[in-house]
Amino acid sequence: IRNVVPLEKRNVFVVYTLILLATSLDNMNTSAAFTMSNDIEKAFNTDSSTASWVLSGYALTLGSFILITGKLADVIGPHNIFLAGLGIIWICSLICACIPHTSIVALIVFRALKGIGASALVPSTVAIAANYFTGDYAKYLSPALAGFLIALTGVFGVGVTLGGAFSETNVGYRGFFWFVFAYAFVIDLTLLFIIIPVDKTEGHKRMKLKNIDFFGGFLVITGVLLIILGLTEGAENWRSPKAYVPLIVGVFTFLSSLGFETIYLKRFQRKNQNLDKSADWRLQVELLFPPEIIKIPNFLPILIQCGMYYATFSMVMVIGINYYTYIEKESPIIVAMKVLPLPVGMVFGALVYRASYYNRVGLKNMLILSSLLTLGMAIWFSRITYKTSHSYWKYGFISLFIYGYGINMFFNIYYSVVVSNTPLHLQGVVNGIFQTCGQVLLAIGNALVPSILGNLE
Repeated sequence: IRNVVPLEKRNVFVVYTLILLATSLDNMNTSAAFTMSNDIEKAFNTDSSTASWVLSGYALTLGSFILITGKLADVIGPHNIFLAGLGIIWICSLICACIPHTSIVALIVFRALKGIGASALVPSTVAIAANYFTGDYAKYLSPALAGFLIALTGVFGVGVTLGGAFSETNVGYRGFFWFVFAYAFVIDLTLLFIIIPVDKTEGHKRMKLKNIDFFGGFLVITGVLLIILGLTEGAENWRSPKAYVPLIVGVFTFLSSLGFETIYLKRFQRKNQNLDKSADWRLQVELLFPPEIIKIPNFLPILIQCGMYYATFSMVMVIGINYYTYIEKESPIIVAMKVLPLPVGMVFGALVYRASYYNRVGLKNMLILSSLLTLGMAIWFSRITYKTSHSYWKYGFISLFIYGYGINMFFNIYYSVVVSNTPLHLQGVVNGIFQTCGQVLLAIGNALVPSILGNLE
């Protein structure tokens, strides 16, 4: 069925555009939950803490599985993993739209399953871009990554707006799930016929599914899952065992996975590098943290910065939504419109991005400028007050727009440096590492806000 359309008739730009449209669902599903939570709470007649798990369950699995789906994309093919992940999204969205209002548990479970599907999109998209736009198409890689950033960041504004808009209708939050179902289904079905398979390099051919470090993968999933769970529970009460026990166990489990690969397996492989690989499974295993990643320029500094930007972004967004919801008592749609300048600033940054300008100014200088802009605008936004007329336009609108632009400056550098310096057969797992770090720090940001602000209801 996938050979109905001849390969030579398939257009790489059309295919990649559809992939970007689908990738936007990743963060759209996250941001929409911010403005749908009140409607879900009322529909299921539950409390805000329970309703928040509709968002948290999705974030848990998204952050926990993204490294594994990235590795699977390298081994099985990013185009295959992408189609499978998108399929999970529309199936779970259909189920979420049909769940009766008798128990919210079912909604939380299927939102969590949807997060597994979403975890396949971003690492697969980056791997597809790196493989599609190489050779004669290499000049299109920079615009392709700019388009990816627009799809990934600009959709935050679309998500909060759609979530707020559907919450105001008679259909309520279910309307959003119906929308996602139709949107994802049409794109998935279309791509099934026209997606262009990624050509396997020698690096791809050496990797086998049976050789993936499944034990290390289990430890990573369990560790990250528990870390995000602990951070989520910590938002309610850091002294509760439900917060610190999963956090401690999760950190220990994740460090165990790192130790198992970076100390035990790598040392064994280095010690027995002259042996025939078929002699021992430890010589054949595909590592989740391949040693080649250390050779990527500025890998560790960019990884740390990436996580910090995710954390501060989520904090500014959540603080803005909470302020306009609980202090100014705005409706969900108005709240969405008031925080919209932040993602608009990110989209603007992606649209005006020029690699030549960044190189002329210097990547180091651009990173410093990005940090100064985001720090300055976060401080400026903190001065907003409902007691002063036009406070939003002075302290909210301008600061959020420039803050979004400043964040985009970093991500332009991050993707151009990391993607261009990562071997094609490692694109999925490397992006998975960055996204895992980002999701964990995103959870930290989400947990810190309610811990500092307390109960706003």
